[in-house]
Amino acid sequence: MIQVISKIMINASIKKVWSVISAIERDPYFWKGMVRVRNTSRNGNVFTREVTLSNSDKCYQKVVLFPMEGIHIKWTRGILVGIKDILITSIGNQTLLEVEMNYTLKGIAQLRSRSISEELRNESELALQLIKEDIEKIQPFQFQERKQWADLVP
Repeated sequence: MIQVISKIMINASIKKVWSVISAIERDPYFWKGMVRVRNTSRNGNVFTREVTLSNSDKCYQKVVLFPMEGIHIKWTRGILVGIKDILITSIGNQTLLEVEMNYTLKGIAQLRSRSISEELRNESELALQLIKEDIEKIQPFQFQERKQWADLVP
């Protein structure tokens, strides 16, 4: 059994964090172990999807969105089987983003459980950092075109 817990504080409202993490079609951008996701069905806030991992293995997930609270992901088939929970908690004007993964490895992956555990920990920390950067990105300064030289004098 592999267990990974990662946390990060984000300088944004819970609404903003939710808008980014709930766009689950963007998961491969944040979670580098995923190459592609394909939703196979949807029933309200419950999705079933096929995930292609970076080593070309296919896994299957059931994803449940809990608006403004978190995401529950159950890996049902493939080399990974288990649970990944993504939780958000408002703390003042910031948001705590937490990821908890509890996985069992199947097949040949069991032989590399120690290195896979470290890869999952690194992937989780990188994903949280990428989500934070995506949310907190600085908006470019808006320049105004000047019409006359007199506009430049303070």
